[in-house]
Order: sequence, then C-alpha cells, then structure tokens
Amino acid sequence: MKRIILLLFLIFTHDAMAAGLSSGGVLNDTGNPSRDGKHTSQPFEQRLETGITAFYRSDWNEARTVFSELKERDVNDLRPYFFEAMIPFWKYFFGGEHPDDALDFLEKSEAAIKVGEEHIETNPDDITTVLMLGGLYGYRALVAAGEQQYRTALRSGANGYSYTRTLMRMDSGNPDALIGQGVFNYMMGTIPGAVRWTANLFGLRGDKETGLELLEWAGQMDTHTSTDARIILTYIYHLEERYEDALRVVDVLVEEWPDNTIFRYYRALSLEMCGKYEEAEAGYRAVIARAHPELMEIRKESNERLDALAKR
Repeated sequence: MKRIILLLFLIFTHDAMAAGLSSGGVLNDTGNPSRDGKHTSQPFEQRLETGITAFYRSDWNEARTVFSELKERDVNDLRPYFFEAMIPFWKYFFGGEHPDDALDFLEKSEAAIKVGEEHIETNPDDITTVLMLGGLYGYRALVAAGEQQYRTALRSGANGYSYTRTLMRMDSGNPDALIGQGVFNYMMGTIPGAVRWTANLFGLRGDKETGLELLEWAGQMDTHTSTDARIILTYIYHLEERYEDALRVVDVLVEEWPDNTIFRYYRALSLEMCGKYEEAEAGYRAVIARAHPELMEIRKESNERLDALAKR
C-alpha cells in the first residue's frame, strides 16, 4: 500500500515545489506594502524566498504570515497560494493524516488552482504554472483518496496527469522537467508487469535505474530543485530498502535544513535501518525535544522507535 501511495504522490507532484522559485511563470516584482505596513522595502521575489525558506525549515507560522502578505500584494500570483496549501498537505502526509488537515488542504488548493487556471488560459506555455497546477491536482488526488473522496481523487488525478504529460512535451531540458522524467522513469520501472503492459500500449515506458540516476543528478543542483529531488530520493530509497543510500541523501538535507523536523526524523530512521543504533537514538531524541506543535505524530513515532530500540 505504501508503494502505491508513493507512486501516486510521485507521478503527479514531483517537481511542483521547485517551480515555486522558477524565474518563469506568474511573477511579481512589486514592492507594495502589506496591510499591516511591514516589509515595505522588501521586493516580492525576496519576500517569497523568505517564505519558502521558512516552509522548508518547517517554521510554518512564519511561512503562513509571509504567504498571506504576498497574496495581498498580488492576488494573481499562484506561488504564495501554492506554498500556503503545501503546509496542510505536509501536515497531512507526514503528520498523521488528520481529516482537519485534509479539509484545510483541499480548500486552499482549490483556491490556488482557480488562480493558476485563470492565468494559464492566456499563458498556455507557462512552465511554472503547468508544474504547479500538476502538483496541486496530484496532491488533491492523494489526499482525497486518503479521505475516501473517490470522485474528487479520480477527477484530480486525471487533471494532474494531463498537466504532467503537457510538461514532458514542453521542455525536456528544464531542470524541473528532468526531475519529472526521473520520477516517471522510476514509477514505470516499478509498477507490476500487467499494469506496465497496459501502460506500454499508451506509449508509457520507463526504467527504474534511469529514473534514480536522473534524480541523483537533480539532487546535485545548486537550487531548491535539489531539495525536492533529495526528498523524493530519501523516500524511494526507504521503499527500496537501500538504507545506506537514504542516509547519504538525507544527511545532505539535514545539513542544509537543520531545523526541519521531518528531515531529522528520516535521518534517525535511516540510521536505525543501517544498524547505527546509538546515533539513531540521539536523532529520535532530538526530534522529540523539538516538539514541533504541528508534527506531533512524528514525535509519537520517534518515542515508539526509541522504546523499541531500548528493548533490543
């Protein structure tokens, strides 16, 4: 079941996060003040970078404040809507799948999609918007399926896949698109033979190792694209039980984003799976000590794994 969920997650949503910092797409360079008058001298793009950095740091209160301000500056820029919606998605996906988080995400993603689709009507070749709309629909499919809202899941999945196919036709040299190709190759290389045979009839083919190579390459980029590639690789390597590779990748994530509770948890889990129990225990204790108020499920899992290690 975990593999199926991951494949749904990957095929639709792989590179939408990286698109948020793309130089193309729905951009705004205005320096208009927010309603409370703060940050009047900080350009829109710089302020957006601050919000996205707070998001990856898992400082979600700060991220919400920034994205809310940016939506006031320009109601037509998709990016702050997108990243604001990603907060309840990460809470849902990594923090225990609570229905309230699902509802919050579905509402925020619907508002974001409205902004993006209005823009794409007059800018059909905007890669950034195509990326983000594909991601939003894909996340909606995943969350709706988890909440047994199957009509929404199917409709969102079909829309997300349509945007993904559009992206792969648009620019194969775009780094974000290459991540998508890596994910797509991995997925096609791991689905069951009968399903793969059906997919081949529609011209859908891929190779697992090629997919991993592309993702590893993307993980070396000096952009936020590398963060997204490493997140995907860490998750995949755990599915593949390649724990040494998972540890190698997540070490870089934790070095870059030491305040991210999710990354620290996956590092501790990787250490445990590699038999490095003392380091894993220290890692779990660090997650517990952080007590992220919106990721208490991870804290609970860390406590449970500590108890299990103590009984070894």
